[in-house]
Amino acid sequence: MAEKTLAEIIADFTMDLSLDSVPNDVLEHAKRLILDTLGVALVACETEPATIVRDVVVRMDSKPESTLWGTDKKASMADAVLANGTLIHGMEFDDTHVGGIVHPSGVVVNTAITVGEAVGASGKDILAAAICGYEILIRLGLATKGRFHMRGFQTTGVMGSFVASCIAARLLKLPKKDLVNALGICGSQAAALMEFSRDGTWPKKLHAGWPSHCGIYSVLLAEKGFTGPRTIFEGETGIWKSHVGDTEGLMEAFEDLGEVWLTTEVISKMYPVCHYIASFIDITLALREEYGLTADMIDRIECRVDPLEALTIVQPIEAKRRPPSDNAMRYSLPYCIAMAIEKGKVGHQEISPNYLNNPVLEGLMDRVDCIIDENAAVPGHFPGDVKIILKNGKEYHRVQRTETGSAENPLDPNKVIEKFRDNAGLFFSEDKVEKLVQTLSKFEELTKVDDLIADLKII
Repeated sequence: MAEKTLAEIIADFTMDLSLDSVPNDVLEHAKRLILDTLGVALVACETEPATIVRDVVVRMDSKPESTLWGTDKKASMADAVLANGTLIHGMEFDDTHVGGIVHPSGVVVNTAITVGEAVGASGKDILAAAICGYEILIRLGLATKGRFHMRGFQTTGVMGSFVASCIAARLLKLPKKDLVNALGICGSQAAALMEFSRDGTWPKKLHAGWPSHCGIYSVLLAEKGFTGPRTIFEGETGIWKSHVGDTEGLMEAFEDLGEVWLTTEVISKMYPVCHYIASFIDITLALREEYGLTADMIDRIECRVDPLEALTIVQPIEAKRRPPSDNAMRYSLPYCIAMAIEKGKVGHQEISPNYLNNPVLEGLMDRVDCIIDENAAVPGHFPGDVKIILKNGKEYHRVQRTETGSAENPLDPNKVIEKFRDNAGLFFSEDKVEKLVQTLSKFEELTKVDDLIADLKII
């Protein structure tokens, strides 16, 4: 018998996983990720990009299967994931697997709940499908070894359709052969580029919803008999060789699938900006508080940056020192450092067009020197290195080698719940927010998700 391809290995895991085999800490972490994701989606509901995507989806007038989150409108599940994924990924507040450089929940939670609603799946079934998605997407990300980003591809957008297909196929209870074909079909639709990071335009906001949309279409095509190559990952003209030139480490990344669980490595963000910037913000806020620093005290700020990260948050430096929009602010290290100094926080209100052409912030940004340094890199992590030099000659220097939320620098799980309360509290009463927290903490006990999604209506 021929050796199984990676697509076949993934299909076996997806369709055979029993939730009973998943450790409790993985289940609890996955539920917190669902909670966090829904809160992040709420905050984005009334933003202009999300409104545009939702309006286009409504205009398509597709079969009303799944809710467009935050509203009472419905669309086909394939169209609904486009809108819902844009909510999750649209404000750079969704979670990250740092080693894989992927944002899992924009695809995973989006597809699992949206398809789950369409087929009447239970919370337990949706949770199992989501965990399949996390475990697969994380490994696909790790297997890229950062090389997709180095070549200008965004891993979530390229890999997301494969994972959406797995989740949809499991919830639709399709045979494994259909999923293998769907994965093969996904390969010809896998696309997402990083050029947006240079000018702050909007394509990345689609990098969770669009692959989810493609993944569902691939599954529906395969269900009807449409075929795709079983060697889509490792083949001579498959994803890996076409995008990075070889398959080094690809199969090895899946050797412990179903034995070692990686879902707990997914980290919720505490700032609505590119995760590469988070450790720099942590350091800057800590030094500001510890030494009472203000903008007029500072001569300059030196940030040492990993070359891979610099492609997104530092280059071109002229544009990063004058971000032209609120979205561009999310990918500007100078802006986030300046805001952390000036306001002592970097939250939703600090990422705003209201701060365009702000003379104090511009003055600070001009004093942020971003030094690209290979020695600043910490493999598998998003480090930060900040030195603040004052006008009186004093210097304060700190290095944070791992991001908050890593095993070495843990994030209190209660912080994730607080983040949800803050996000949901913008729209709902305290009692309703607490009801949502309790419901989501027992997600696996839901007989279906319709009432939960209806409770999230804000428009």
